[in-house]
Amino acid sequence: MINRLLIRTKVIQIVYAYFTSDKQPYLCKEELTMALESSYKLYNYLLGLVVKVTEYRREQLEIGKNKYLPSAEERNPNMRFVNNRIAEMIAEHSPVMQYCEEHELFNDFDTDTYRAIFEKLEQHPLYLAYMSQPERPTFEQDKKLWKEIFNTIVPSCDELDALLEDRSIYWNDDLTTILQFVVKTIHKLKEDDEELIPMNLFNTKDDEDFTYDLCRYSIGQCSDLIETIDETATNWSGPRIAAMDKVIMVCALAEVRNFPLIPVRITLNEYIELAKHYCSKESARFINGVLDKIVSNWKERGELKKLVE
Repeated sequence: MINRLLIRTKVIQIVYAYFTSDKQPYLCKEELTMALESSYKLYNYLLGLVVKVTEYRREQLEIGKNKYLPSAEERNPNMRFVNNRIAEMIAEHSPVMQYCEEHELFNDFDTDTYRAIFEKLEQHPLYLAYMSQPERPTFEQDKKLWKEIFNTIVPSCDELDALLEDRSIYWNDDLTTILQFVVKTIHKLKEDDEELIPMNLFNTKDDEDFTYDLCRYSIGQCSDLIETIDETATNWSGPRIAAMDKVIMVCALAEVRNFPLIPVRITLNEYIELAKHYCSKESARFINGVLDKIVSNWKERGELKKLVE
């Protein structure tokens, strides 16, 4: 599940914490593992929301039916949403809910969040069309509805945003990326699948090795790379360079130096994009210039060995 962009983001966060504190290097691997596991918890939590929001709506329909004097609509409610097969696959035929239970990802105080999501959904044109069509929705329509919920409703739900912030320091920062994995998981489902199989934390062993090696190289070579950065950025005194600017450059240079199979341009482009997110526009341009100069110097001196250009 974890892609290289998210890996680089997590490593930057861990290296920044190391760089700006007296944290011991041996603790960084442990914290990196916790950060990655937190992303995986968010992934399972969001898939679990499919079940929880569906259950919330089913309970509301049951309350309506059991009123003393229910209306005709309450006696015979539209069951299309609560009979959505995506929710059924996750609730009954997937390890997702067991994972959520084991890690205590849901509790009795989340009802306001489910209500907020469903109330937004009730106003959505796709939902209105889904609920009013004469035939039972197809499996593809079930998928389309939940993909739309995760693409447009979940990212704009203030109640969910507050809940995520309360649950984990990482979840809000990860939300946009993890939502893409959730949508991809739903998109891959087929009607004849017996269960929804969640993605693994790492796509491959290479990704796992890359994660911990990048963190180890970035921290182990931090002092040396900062010296190189300060020597290269001749128009800036060391203390004037923001800490995050330096951390991004350290991680980028550690990757360029120690991973011969990753082309330089791919590495630099990834970290410049991260700089645009974590730093100012001026910082991103500055970082780009310094990295280009350092890499050019390494190439001229024959210090950079790349197997792929």
